[in-house]
Amino acid sequence: MDAIAFFLSRYNDLHGGLVDGLFSKLSEAQLRGRPHPGVNTVAWLLWHSARIEDVGVNRFLSDRPQALDEGWLGRLKVPRRDVGTGMSDGEVDELSLRIDLEALRGYWEAVTTRTLAVVETLKGTDLEALVPGERVRSVVLAEDVVAPGAEWLTEFWAGGRSRAWVLAQMALLHPYGHYYEARVASGLWGARSP
Repeated sequence: MDAIAFFLSRYNDLHGGLVDGLFSKLSEAQLRGRPHPGVNTVAWLLWHSARIEDVGVNRFLSDRPQALDEGWLGRLKVPRRDVGTGMSDGEVDELSLRIDLEALRGYWEAVTTRTLAVVETLKGTDLEALVPGERVRSVVLAEDVVAPGAEWLTEFWAGGRSRAWVLAQMALLHPYGHYYEARVASGLWGARSP
């Protein structure tokens, strides 16, 4: 099995059932609310994970436009382009209450479709190349990807990362981490794990 096949085996498991599992087990109030202080909302976790993947795969890995720029910003009813890192509890709560949940599902699916399209064009050897730090910084600045106060994230991404790192981190590891966070939130609401 090569690196791309391995990635797809894990990616399809994650993206194939994550949103449907959470949306089918939780009410709208549970998707939008915090089951316990300090626990992020499921709606925010899904939005944030999709934003990171959209930027990482479409802008850093393949230099294509973000899926967000295909009308999703307006449909989501979220007036911010950044990825949400560093948001205050109040900002997370506001976003979670205002986001259109059906549009969130649609955005998640659009990002998933775009990621799969990018991965179809890759060979394992394509993953060895570095993503230039200056390119990352220029995208982040031009597209308001990182909110003020979270500039450390730009430098984290721009630190001489390989294309393999970008793909694995931003489309697999990061969403998996938040998937388990969403499962905890779901469990705190009393729902069985998706």
